Amino acid sequence: MRALVLALLLAPGLALAQQQQRPQQAPRQDELGTQVERNLRSCVGNSQDAALAARCMDVQRATLGPRLDRAVERLMATQADSGRRAALAEVQAAWATYRDRRCDFAGTNPERGAEAAADRAACLLQFDVGRTMEIEATLDPPRPAQQPQRR
Repeated sequence: MRALVLALLLAPGLALAQQQQRPQQAPRQDELGTQVERNLRSCVGNSQDAALAARCMDVQRATLGPRLDRAVERLMATQADSGRRAALAEVQAAWATYRDRRCDFAGTNPERGAEAAADRAACLLQFDVGRTMEIEATLDPPRPAQQPQRR
């Protein structure tokens, strides 16, 4: 169960992170997925307890929340036009609504029983990691790798 939850949670975020490696940024985006994964492994350990996994993911999400909020605020600040800021606020609100509904749905699968709460927590965390990385990449896009110069 734990391996499945971690795989579902981290696969998309880690793939995106690997595409966006940037050595000079601190904290680096590509470290976000790795950091979350490391923290989850430390919290869950070898336990197969779905409730513990859900609590650990909730803690990670609470820790990530301020970073996501700051990224959204920074992105809003880049919009000089008030209409664009309002539109971006609507986009973010729609994203949050979709995330919540999608993850509530994931957390109500009767076939998953007690593990449904962990599914919901994993879904929420996965969305938040992905959105944080997406916004941070928009704010500070990866620089193309420099090609070695031929002589």
